[in-house]
Amino acid sequence: CTDWYNIAAPFIGSSTMSRSLEFDRNKALQAAMKLFWCRGYTATSLPDLLAVMGIARSSFYATFSTKRLLFAESLDLFAERTLAVVEKQASELPAAQLPRAFFEATLLHVPLSRAVEGCMMVNTLIELADVDPEFSQLAHQKLGKIEQAFSQAFSKEQQKNPLPSNHSPQQLAAKVMLINYGLRVHSRSKPSRAELKISIDNGLSMLGLAA
Repeated sequence: CTDWYNIAAPFIGSSTMSRSLEFDRNKALQAAMKLFWCRGYTATSLPDLLAVMGIARSSFYATFSTKRLLFAESLDLFAERTLAVVEKQASELPAAQLPRAFFEATLLHVPLSRAVEGCMMVNTLIELADVDPEFSQLAHQKLGKIEQAFSQAFSKEQQKNPLPSNHSPQQLAAKVMLINYGLRVHSRSKPSRAELKISIDNGLSMLGLAA
């Protein structure tokens, strides 16, 4: 996990911070989300979480109860941020431009170290599909909300212009999400920005959205 040390560095070895019951809950949650995002649920230990969040074990249990509940909340935070990107772009751009804008914003216009971590929701499906049905279902539901946002944007567009290849809004949104899965898995292989751009172009071309 390329960013873990930078996330944890301000807290590791800070005895004053670790003893204190007072901390910024939102910042602690964000730090936990980043660690879960790049390491996954299984490989993230409680000591690592305490270090990166800058809190004592007692504060952790008093505030977040369990690693499992913290992961669920972290996944929810990641999903909310992703959905906010789609909704903001949908309010500013024609729907035909939305998939490219989303992929470029989350894969090309971020630090490469972040892009290669993939998507926390997709990562969760891959890691836990056969291990933890509850988390797998939660990730699936969160991705479903992203798909629904695309579908709603395409529905509005369809009222003014036909969609590519005569797709229904639901069909096009579902195919955008299939491309999304592929791009996020591909990004974990640490491709260059140029390779990511080519993959985005190829995916959108298959949907008739290359222009």
